Amino acid sequence: MAHLEVKPKNGAPWWLWLLLSLLALGLVLYFVNRYNSGGRINEAAPDTSVNTTAPLTDTL
Repeated sequence: MAHLEVKPKNGAPWWLWLLLSLLALGLVLYFVNRYNSGGRINEAAPDTSVNTTAPLTDTL
């Protein structure tokens, strides 16, 4: 019988892992940003407008 050497295959290339990890990071950031973007819409904003119809004199 012939003697055959079997070499194990190398794993996936490093650039493929880098591409997949960047894609996963982008998806996580997209969903986190999308989830947090609507949180500020329902918050009550303080009224900083100036009331110009009120009298400027002391009413006491």
